[in-house]
Parts: sequence; C-alpha cells; structure tokens
Amino acid sequence: MSSEPTAGEDTRVWIGRVASGREADHARFVDWLNGPEAESIFRRRRLTEYLLIEQNGNLTVLFKAPHTGDPRIMIDFLRYPGMWPDYWEFARAGTPEDVPAVAPPAWIKAHWRRAPEPAV
Repeated sequence: MSSEPTAGEDTRVWIGRVASGREADHARFVDWLNGPEAESIFRRRRLTEYLLIEQNGNLTVLFKAPHTGDPRIMIDFLRYPGMWPDYWEFARAGTPEDVPAVAPPAWIKAHWRRAPEPAV
C-alpha cells in the first residue's frame, strides 16, 4: 500500500477521532464503507482511492482523485452527506506523510482503489 501521490492524482488526508461512546456506530459505518453502496459513491465522486486507518480511536482518511486542476472533486467529496459521520471528530488536515507507508493490517479498516482502465 502506497500513500505516495502518483502523477496525475491529487491526494488529501483527513485526521480525526471517533467520539467517545460512538464506537458501535463507527463499527457499523466501517462495515458500510466496505460494501457496494460506498464503492458506488467513491466511483461517482470520481475518487481513485480511499483508505481509512484507525489506531486506538484515531482516524486517518486518505483519498485520491484524478488531477484536474479543479479542487471541486475533493471539496465535493468532503461535503458529500453520509461520508463523514457526525461522530467522527475532525482534528486537522493532514499530508500524505501522515499516512504510514506500511500499516499493520489490523489498522486498515477500509481500502478501496479504482481498478486501472484497460489498455486499448
């Protein structure tokens, strides 16, 4: 797993935590993130990758989209209802360096990557 930006992609990182007492809600949300409805949203929002890492209630969300020179893809994803539950408390914006290059599998709660386009 690489959090390094690739040519032609923009990368954003959101850092926060799960609100105390909301762990069960968070676990249900993580299950949903790993399902087909969330995948459909990632595709419609034109993401190329979504990664949720959790360590001791601390969350790091990395998301990537094609580089277009227009920040609206990222802004629209951050504003999309349902992708940022109210029990996720924002701490700060991060950078790709905040994402471990190799995270233990137990920390990776959701990971989706768009399949490469077939060569023509």
